[in-house]
Amino acid sequence: MKIGIVGNINKPQVRDVIKEFVEYLCLKKIQFVYARELKEFLHLDSQDQLATLKQIGQVSDIVVAFGGDGTILSTANKVGHSGVPILGVNSGGLGFLAEVVTDELKQTIDDLLEGKYTVIERMLLDVRIKKTDGEYSFSALNDMVIDKGIGPRLILIDVFVNNTFLNTYRSDGLIVATPTGSTAYSLSAGGPLLMPTMNAFIVTPICPHSLTVRPIVLSENSLLEVSLKLGQGAAQINLDGQSIMTINPNEKIEIKKADFTLKWVSIGERDFFEILRTKLHWGIANSRLNKKC
Repeated sequence: MKIGIVGNINKPQVRDVIKEFVEYLCLKKIQFVYARELKEFLHLDSQDQLATLKQIGQVSDIVVAFGGDGTILSTANKVGHSGVPILGVNSGGLGFLAEVVTDELKQTIDDLLEGKYTVIERMLLDVRIKKTDGEYSFSALNDMVIDKGIGPRLILIDVFVNNTFLNTYRSDGLIVATPTGSTAYSLSAGGPLLMPTMNAFIVTPICPHSLTVRPIVLSENSLLEVSLKLGQGAAQINLDGQSIMTINPNEKIEIKKADFTLKWVSIGERDFFEILRTKLHWGIANSRLNKKC
């Protein structure tokens, strides 16, 4: 087994966690390769094996990403096409994507060596942005967001599903999320929670100018067409929290299920519902009542 190591260089606490992880890998005689971005951060020398993020999936059996959800999303977008499984280690704050926390690392390595893990496949979005100067293609694990950008104005967004008109959303923007992304921006905007292994889309308006407008869940076979109503300015497109480009009313976004999945390593220490209870503090009120009795 060869493990690829990726980390968030903007979080100093990640440095010690990776060093401890590598020490245990050496003790267990497990091969590893660092993402090239870690060279200065970890003060690596010429003897350490390095690879770019685009290459690391091709030379590793498993990629371990140290950081928060942003780090894991970035790794997924760059490594997902290779088909190598990804394991997230939470070195941040609130995170739904990380499978393990730092004090479980040694046990995690043992579990990997003993084959005590499963690989779960998660759907991604295939996002095609058709602009006047050409067509651009991207993939996203969490969501595609179109928003008004800077300014107090609302925007009008037309959405078609399989060539059938769905709605014109008058709002601050619109989120198209995967089940994985149901615990991210879509959740904050009032969207439903979906099991991460499902195949479906969530269309969630951001602060809609109507109390009757609600999120909707669409089947995995849906083809969404999103565009701005004519007569307004440009809007911003964001994929997995990263600003990509602007879109004008005469341009269009097409969204469908990607033809490949992200392979996700699950150690099985926590189920999805336990993560929800922990991260969203479900049952705290009941726990306090029980303590008083």
